[in-house]
Amino acid sequence: MLAETHRVFFGGELPQFLCNINMIPPCDPSILEQNPQFKRLYENLTTSLLHPDASTRAVSASPARIAVVEELKQCQSQNAKKRIKEHMLRQLAFASDSNLPTECHDNLAIITLYLETPSSAIELTTPKPEAEPKKPDEALSLLGPDIEAFYTNIPAFILPFSKALSSAIRDLRALSTANTDSATAPDTDAPATQHSNHNARARARDRRVRTSMAPVPPLSSQLQARIRVLRNTQLSQLPVARRKMAATAAEVVAVRARVLERTVVILERAKHGALARATKTKAEHLAVVAQGVEGKLEVTKLEIAATLYTPETLAALARYRQHLRQTKERLQHRQKMTVQELGAYGDMEVSDPVADIDADEGTYADIARRYGVLAREVEERTHQMANLNNPKPNPLPTPMFSRATSPSQQLMRSNSCWHILQHHLRLVDTAARLCNCCGLVVDFAAAQARLEESKLALI
Repeated sequence: MLAETHRVFFGGELPQFLCNINMIPPCDPSILEQNPQFKRLYENLTTSLLHPDASTRAVSASPARIAVVEELKQCQSQNAKKRIKEHMLRQLAFASDSNLPTECHDNLAIITLYLETPSSAIELTTPKPEAEPKKPDEALSLLGPDIEAFYTNIPAFILPFSKALSSAIRDLRALSTANTDSATAPDTDAPATQHSNHNARARARDRRVRTSMAPVPPLSSQLQARIRVLRNTQLSQLPVARRKMAATAAEVVAVRARVLERTVVILERAKHGALARATKTKAEHLAVVAQGVEGKLEVTKLEIAATLYTPETLAALARYRQHLRQTKERLQHRQKMTVQELGAYGDMEVSDPVADIDADEGTYADIARRYGVLAREVEERTHQMANLNNPKPNPLPTPMFSRATSPSQQLMRSNSCWHILQHHLRLVDTAARLCNCCGLVVDFAAAQARLEESKLALI
């Protein structure tokens, strides 16, 4: 389509490389070098006998042939113009960025489809007799309003149509100069590295002005040079690149084969080899042996348990457990009774069954103090009893024994000694109980015997 655009807008005669198709396939230079006779035949065919489109070069100079060729060129040019117009109209009709109103889009789409549809598809396929007169085209009669609207909207189509053609021409020029952009690009950037930015921009602006004022080379010559370069690349560089690519592919395949071989070796050694299989089998054997040993241990454990825990042993253990439970209950009851008994004495303050004696009273120091007081009282009472049993002359008699000669006084003295003995016995009994509670070993038998003797003497 771009070639047709160039043929219409850049000269009346269509270039040969655009209107003809290359029918002679390229040949590898290495094949031509290896076959000299085929090389001569190929060069004779491509340079002397045939055109690239496989047409003959033997052009007759007769006026009739020249006239037919010119007429063919004109028909080709008209057909190319028609195809370019149809393609541009289709692009404007179905493009979203054509800046056309919606009604223009619809009208242009209808006209485009009508132009692209062949007339054989529009006409009726039923045969008609030759005598029947021809009727006007029904499609034209149906599309009459759309065609009139299209002619009315032609001024609105001119600007988008021109922009589309300009874009196609720019694409053609970009394709023709694609190989020269990389060579010319460094020249535009070189001054910027040597001078200031202002001077570089000024020179670039002057260069653009001179370029715009310079005559534009024909697009046909640029495209011919571009195709010539591409064909040379296809004939010379492409086969070399293919050979290099084939060699590289062969090297890659060889490396891949070595990698696969190495992988197989590693797998053979690590997983599927004899050593790996032997190690795996040994590990499985050890696992089975460990499971067997574990089972044997469980069986041995059960046998030992069956041997130790016989029904008689279990019954004895149950009885012993019941005995321990009963013993524990008895000890707890005894502890409770002892605590209650200690609480009844009033000498110790019991807080709870767990802590029997309070922290302030009932300690060893307090018990020793109270025991000392009781011991002193016992000694005093014993001394008093001894004095009562064995009176001694006293130059200063006490009031208790002075002038005690009457029977009533003797009876009062006996009663007082009796009460002193009773109190003394209670003190000795209390001291004995305290010593038993504290775990002290004190012999109160002699004191109790003396007190009993004194009591009998009074009686």
